[in-house]
Amino acid sequence: MKDKYDLYEQKYKKAKIFNIVLASLLVGMLLGGVLVYGLINVEEMGFSNVAQASNTKLINKDYESPVVEVAEHVLPSIVMIKSKVNIGRGFATQSVDKGTGSGIIYREDGYIITNNHVIEDASEIEVTLYDGRVFNARVIGKDPETDLAVIKIQAENLPAGTFGDSSKLKVGELAVAIGNPLGENFSGTVTSGIISALNRTLTIGEKELKLIQTDAAINPGNSGGALVNKNGEIIGINSVKLTSTGVEGMGFAIPINDALPIINELIQYGYVKRPWIGVAIANITDQIAERYDVPKGVYISKVYYNSPAAKAGLMVNDILTAINGQRIENIDELSDKISEFIPNDKIILTIYRDKKYIDIEVQLGIMPPQ
Repeated sequence: MKDKYDLYEQKYKKAKIFNIVLASLLVGMLLGGVLVYGLINVEEMGFSNVAQASNTKLINKDYESPVVEVAEHVLPSIVMIKSKVNIGRGFATQSVDKGTGSGIIYREDGYIITNNHVIEDASEIEVTLYDGRVFNARVIGKDPETDLAVIKIQAENLPAGTFGDSSKLKVGELAVAIGNPLGENFSGTVTSGIISALNRTLTIGEKELKLIQTDAAINPGNSGGALVNKNGEIIGINSVKLTSTGVEGMGFAIPINDALPIINELIQYGYVKRPWIGVAIANITDQIAERYDVPKGVYISKVYYNSPAAKAGLMVNDILTAINGQRIENIDELSDKISEFIPNDKIILTIYRDKKYIDIEVQLGIMPPQ
């Protein structure tokens, strides 16, 4: 009985050992297969990534923004302007910094365009060129009505800007603003955007002007700098930035076609020769017209001595109602109509006086410099 049991136990042990060896072989084969598959898969993935990377094409690898060429062309023509004003302190006068602005080299012999508010009331003006040279400047002429001015430095062979035609601008085309925002630390700043709108009417200085609107950033210190098209041509003079709570800033520039005739007059005469009647005026509103039973128009409150109005016989209390037969109801309409003429032109003014209308011929004079 014992021999049978021992024989069974020996067979059982041999079977157990065989099963363990067989299981080990199966596990080994399974693990080896997984390992080999993993290595093959990793190699395939690596090869695939390498192949994919080698076949990847760079998009526009040779592209260069047109702003780069524009900046390279125009930056040498932009200057930084620092101005000082005299402030009285008791019996003494102290010269203090007013601020900084920008300017555009207009001519090689030192004439520079800027905004009137940049140099207004300045006792000293300093100009820094793009190459780092510094010059003192003097005012040649200024025009508060359009916020334009011309200054001059004693220098020759300067890199004058190239000027374009603002009448050919289209909404949506490239616009590049170049100037010196926030002072010397940010001089020569270039920002780009588009022409957002044309003929935007804003009050600049003492007059309503039609301006170019752009979303290119125009910040304090950019005033007097250049607004440039894709060809590197100056098509506007940066002037103002309109900001409002929750609204991204909108930049505005004076169209170069409007600015250049004024600039040339400032260089030639020191001021702009504008047509002039020679009266102080006020509006006759609907309420005033109804109350005093007079026509709506422009009331003459003063006639200046020896002015065209005085020579023509205009009088205080006259109400101007038309120019050359065209109805005039307020000062803005009068100014717009007069601006269509030049000094020495003759015009017919329709006047309401003593409850009747009369026509008076006036030869326009030249508005005295401000």
